[in-house]
Amino acid sequence: MSGDKEIKVIRVARFPEPSLKVDEKENEVSREKGRSFLYGILCEIMDRPEDIAVTYSVGDRTTIYKVDCHPKSLGQLIGAKGKNISGIRAVISAMMARKGIRAIVEIPYIEPAE
Repeated sequence: MSGDKEIKVIRVARFPEPSLKVDEKENEVSREKGRSFLYGILCEIMDRPEDIAVTYSVGDRTTIYKVDCHPKSLGQLIGAKGKNISGIRAVISAMMARKGIRAIVEIPYIEPAE
């Protein structure tokens, strides 16, 4: 009976997909919370909080947050090697992903003075 082999049965637990149908008003509240959170972070890390404006536009499942600031404050927004803006984008994306919304943070492009 050296040819007998033992067979193990492994069952994979399948969890039901979370319901992605969320009330549109709830999504709007989440987007506004994300906007105010982003604005609060920017006011704390930049020298000119009075020149900061955060607006957002909405797609099907994507929210684009557009940051407007004074051109001289842009370096503070980006940070050394882009670490500030990368961190901000990661936090906002994670916050909104919990609500099932994809978030993008855009910063202004300013032509370099020659």
